[in-house]
Amino acid sequence: MPLFTDLTRELRYAARTFRREPAFVAGVILTFGIAIGANAAMFGLVRRLMLAPPPGVREAGRVVTVGMTYATDDGGTFTMSTTSYPVYRALATLGGAFDGVAALQADSMTLGRGSDLTPVAAVRATGDYFAVLGVQPAAGRFFGPADDELPSGNDVVVLGHAFWQRRFAGSPAAIGQQIIVDDQSLTIIGVAPRGFNGTGLAATDLFVPLTTAMRKQGSGWWTNAGMRVVTIVGRLRAGMTSMAAAPLAARAIRETVPEGLGSRLSAVRLESLVPGRSAGESAQARIALWLSGVSLVVLLIATANVGTLLLLRAARRRRDGAVRAALGARRSDLARQMLVESMTLALAGCVVGVMLSRWFSDVVRVTLMPDIVGVTGFVDPKVLAASVAVACFAGLLAGLGPLVNLGRRDLAAELRSGGGHGGPGRFVFQRLLLGVQVSLSVVLIIGAGLFVQSLRRVQSQDLGFSTSRLLYVELDFQTAAPAPERDRVHADLTTRIASVAGVTGVTVVQGMPFSSHNIPPINIPGYDMASPAVQQIPTMYAATPQYLEMMGVTLRAGRLFTSRDTTGSPLVVLVNETLARTAWPGQSPIGKCVKAGHAGSPELGDPMAAAAFLPCREVVGVVRDSRARSLRADGNEATLMQYYIPLGQTPPAPFPDVPDAHGLLVQTSGEPERYATAVQRIIQSTSAIPVYARVRPYQTLIDPQLRSWRLGATLFSVFGMLALGIAAIGLFAVVSYLVSQRTREIGVRLALGGSSGGVVGLVIRDAVRLAATGGVVGVLIALAGGSVVQSMLYETSARDPLIAAAAVMALLLVTVVAVALPAWRAGRVSPMAALRQDG
Repeated sequence: MPLFTDLTRELRYAARTFRREPAFVAGVILTFGIAIGANAAMFGLVRRLMLAPPPGVREAGRVVTVGMTYATDDGGTFTMSTTSYPVYRALATLGGAFDGVAALQADSMTLGRGSDLTPVAAVRATGDYFAVLGVQPAAGRFFGPADDELPSGNDVVVLGHAFWQRRFAGSPAAIGQQIIVDDQSLTIIGVAPRGFNGTGLAATDLFVPLTTAMRKQGSGWWTNAGMRVVTIVGRLRAGMTSMAAAPLAARAIRETVPEGLGSRLSAVRLESLVPGRSAGESAQARIALWLSGVSLVVLLIATANVGTLLLLRAARRRRDGAVRAALGARRSDLARQMLVESMTLALAGCVVGVMLSRWFSDVVRVTLMPDIVGVTGFVDPKVLAASVAVACFAGLLAGLGPLVNLGRRDLAAELRSGGGHGGPGRFVFQRLLLGVQVSLSVVLIIGAGLFVQSLRRVQSQDLGFSTSRLLYVELDFQTAAPAPERDRVHADLTTRIASVAGVTGVTVVQGMPFSSHNIPPINIPGYDMASPAVQQIPTMYAATPQYLEMMGVTLRAGRLFTSRDTTGSPLVVLVNETLARTAWPGQSPIGKCVKAGHAGSPELGDPMAAAAFLPCREVVGVVRDSRARSLRADGNEATLMQYYIPLGQTPPAPFPDVPDAHGLLVQTSGEPERYATAVQRIIQSTSAIPVYARVRPYQTLIDPQLRSWRLGATLFSVFGMLALGIAAIGLFAVVSYLVSQRTREIGVRLALGGSSGGVVGLVIRDAVRLAATGGVVGVLIALAGGSVVQSMLYETSARDPLIAAAAVMALLLVTVVAVALPAWRAGRVSPMAALRQDG
């Protein structure tokens, strides 16, 4: 086996040479390892967010989520992913399109009782849920249609696999035990398979029959077609496409479910469970896709850098190769040795990259996407296999560089030169590789600057209200308490929470920006709310004077609410600037009339028209506009109409079991996170009826919308600095080698009266000139591709000249730092020793 013998010999030779060059070997392996690890993590992230179906779902390509598209009076449309239980029943009985249909709610539930209540992630689903997804239990059994019969279902629960391991140490004895979920004693009947979390990416602790979870809600949730309380998933029949099934589903809904609330079903949208196949990809997914391309750029930079290092190493070992050739080694032998060495280094870097990939993926998951992905990270065997292939290809490319001049070597001259030196002109290819690294690094640094600027601007924008030092409290009642009793509990808890040290204010709320929204029918005399020009119905907030003060609502005209604006006082209302400008253009809104609320049952007619028969609420003040749903001031958010009604004058809800109070707002003297536990403890220990309190800083309601910008800013910055660091290594290596090759020239300069400072300046100027050329090319590339990323930025131009200039300045600074040591060494060359060198 001559080939195996030759390969073994070359590997032993490579090992001996590597032992003599530990710094070079470590630099190459770490460069490859970091780049490969980052790529594996990013490829895994993109695959999880965009390309892979939810784990455990059988034939996921046939499973779709059902969305309803409605037409508006002005000819537009809007799509909702939630719908009503009657719609689910209509689709469940539809023949020809689906093999099965299930309804579900993904929400939190509470585990335990009293002060020990803890939240758990749960899926409340109909009995056909597991069959539709094609899942088999890891232990016990799943609940089925018999466990989910209306009106109340059976007291059973299925555990998520990770929860089973965490809570019961994976013991089969958990089957048959009882746990308290939302104050109901449920019997554990089964365990979901490992990795299965339903149709989403977040970890799921419990699966509960929908009718069991909703039994305290009365019959309205399953009889009223207007209550959008469930999401629907369906498994298409074999051979059926989403395009063919959607019209059938739409016709079934129109025939069996009465239309109401002034909307008309336009179409049904069936979306794949694979995010990348869906029409509406998330901002995080688009950013992740871009960042996978960025990680490939980093790998390209690493490959170019390793190629540069190998070229310089080959140049240093030119005499060694000449001796081997003179002793009879063929050029093919030398080429094989070079490729063996580069592939060995690449594979070693791949091993390091595999170890780093899991760490990279965990960092991304924990710091940037804790509630989007499950607990297992991003990297899987397929991604790692692809990374190994990429590493081998990169190693092959890096090893090809030293072969370029192999066929043009003058052995006699190289033997006489003792290894060869050469002027800068002999290193065109190295300079070209270095220029590629520098250019791509500048592109990434500019990208980082754009996303950092976007994040800074979106975080510093004026929302129209303040989130400073605020806690938002939602109460999950564990008994079927009537609405008036729940309102009394909210009011009573405000007094108790006010006694907590550090709490400076508490109020009951109904409707909050970036949280719950109340949009009752509204009528404004003299203004046609049915006009096509009206893009959205105004949003209502029921507010106390304390709420307005704590949220920092700014008065523009008139007055704010006072303690005298209560249940028995004249009806009043505050309107925002947009509503005032839209409803009463050119007029003062003070004293105008607004009618809002539900006039009887919504089934009796058009609720907007019925609102005209309600009493007038006098406009007493105009307040500044504020954001409600989006951090981007575009679409409806740019023309958002809002109004405020005193909490004591809240119009009745359309259903009797809806309380006036939706939550509590707590103001603290310091960072709100420090007070969350104390507030939760006092609520759960002093409430008149069992309740679980979800207490969180108000800012957490807004943070999810920052995630795409934060993801882009963080990872672009990391990859940009990584690329710049790799380029700095290349600059250091090239300049160090060029200085060593120009020792004689430097000695002559010094002997003829040149100064050490002049030599140092010469070396730095050459390096800066090389870096500046690459930087200019990088800026041109970034400007040319700026329009591609513009949609992902916030109030930042993709062609911002200041960011481009800052990127080039950062590059030049790094260049000066990288070449400072070789330049200093050049300035300390001894003229006599340099002149004695063999030329």
